Amino acid sequence: MAMSGFEGYRKGDPVTKRIEIGLLMAGLATFTLLYNTQAILPYFTRDYSISPATAALSVSAATAGLGLGLLVAVPISERIGRVRLIRWSMTLSALLGIGVALVDSWELFLVTRFVMGFVLAGLPATAAVYLREEIHRSYATSATGVYIFGTTLGGLAGRIVSTGIIDLLDRTGLGERVPFSASHAAMLGTAVIALVCAGACWVLLPESRGFSPQRDSAGELVRKFGRAFRDPVLLALYVTGGLGMGTFVGAFNVLGFRLEAPPYSLGIGAIGLLYLIYPVAGYASVLAGRAADRYSLRAVLPFGSVIGLVGVLVLAARPLVLVVLGMAIMAMGFFIMHSLASAWVAVRATATVQVPAQAASMYMLFYYAGSSINGNLAPLAWESFAWPGVTVLCGSMMASAFVLALLLHRSKPAVT
Repeated sequence: MAMSGFEGYRKGDPVTKRIEIGLLMAGLATFTLLYNTQAILPYFTRDYSISPATAALSVSAATAGLGLGLLVAVPISERIGRVRLIRWSMTLSALLGIGVALVDSWELFLVTRFVMGFVLAGLPATAAVYLREEIHRSYATSATGVYIFGTTLGGLAGRIVSTGIIDLLDRTGLGERVPFSASHAAMLGTAVIALVCAGACWVLLPESRGFSPQRDSAGELVRKFGRAFRDPVLLALYVTGGLGMGTFVGAFNVLGFRLEAPPYSLGIGAIGLLYLIYPVAGYASVLAGRAADRYSLRAVLPFGSVIGLVGVLVLAARPLVLVVLGMAIMAMGFFIMHSLASAWVAVRATATVQVPAQAASMYMLFYYAGSSINGNLAPLAWESFAWPGVTVLCGSMMASAFVLALLLHRSKPAVT
């Protein structure tokens, strides 16, 4: 129940720090579980004798499940509260992540990944709205940037821990002693990390003070979701999130195949180390949040897609140093786009259509639809046209996002 007169915790408040760290840990857990297969896709192609596009389904199954789960997570959060949903979502998904690592059948593996993604929806469906409810508006955008930074740490952990475990097993010969493949041992390790993070959420996240429960009928729920599509600015932000995430996941789904092949011929451990660019790139979301607080969301958002497009073009270069630089630049652009677009959705929906939770859910639905769709289109482009095909596909998506950002820049501010 929202407390009368509560305007949100301010910057520097100890509770604000608890919320920031708690959501950072939740973001770490979510993205560790979602993307712990991405950097090791070449191992799935060998373990199961499948194509790169089929292996990429291990990522797309989880993100597709998450996208569907968003439709359920929002109504649940409206009834039981954001914090309770986040806590249980993190815990159950971590346990499912452990179960995924113990599955041998490829078909059952994909089904379990889908269910895990569905359960994971509790955090992305509610995080931005939760921050708007609990953090004072003068600091809410910056706090969202901290949460996004946590998701980048999760992306890093999911990739570097999984590749590191496989590299350790390969170098020490321990892989022959474990009862399952190295790729599944890697997923087990990342799931344990997620379970620890889930425990941190229970300890750190305080009970809500700005939340008011809603017990809507099925018809009212449908009408609320319908209202989330009435504002053209919100629609453009939804598509922006999908384009950004699609570009990012599509390129990184293929990158492992590119780097293990000549002329690079990198081992799995070396490929994993390249993902250390994540924290550096992810910090751009924090800086972008601060810039948006000082100027405006509409003024800063176009820079994200421009930076992302430059990264896609640099990635097309042959020298390894430029490939790594392109990774970093593209990741910076994507994180800027996502942190600002998700924060803008929460602000805009509150002012115009009065359904911020539903609008945030729709943003994330488009976001993960972009991941699922281009996450498989990019490997198909790789199989047919090598990296130039991936460049054209991802470059076109990021260029489209820039056009949308320019249109959003010219949009009229909402009257609050």
